Amino acid sequence: MTGPLTPEDPTSQPLHQAGGDAQQAERTVKEVIRWYNARLTEARDSGLDAETIEGLRAGRDQAVDDLDRLEDADEDTTVQIAVAYAARLKELTGS
Repeated sequence: MTGPLTPEDPTSQPLHQAGGDAQQAERTVKEVIRWYNARLTEARDSGLDAETIEGLRAGRDQAVDDLDRLEDADEDTTVQIAVAYAARLKELTGS
């Protein structure tokens, strides 16, 4: 059995810092954009069909739009974007 819960150590950094969600969301969306850009380059170089390239371009364009949305997003929207792009990055990279 564990002891009672104790207050946080006042000298430690808080788990949530103001602006941290926005910074994390921005980093994650940019990583997704980089993934799409790399796949687009590979697709063009290898001569993949136009439909595949268009699908990659659409995914990249949506990420760029969401990155722009982050500039004026409220906290709830920022968290939604962060969660969505963390899941997308995991799906895209298989990790």
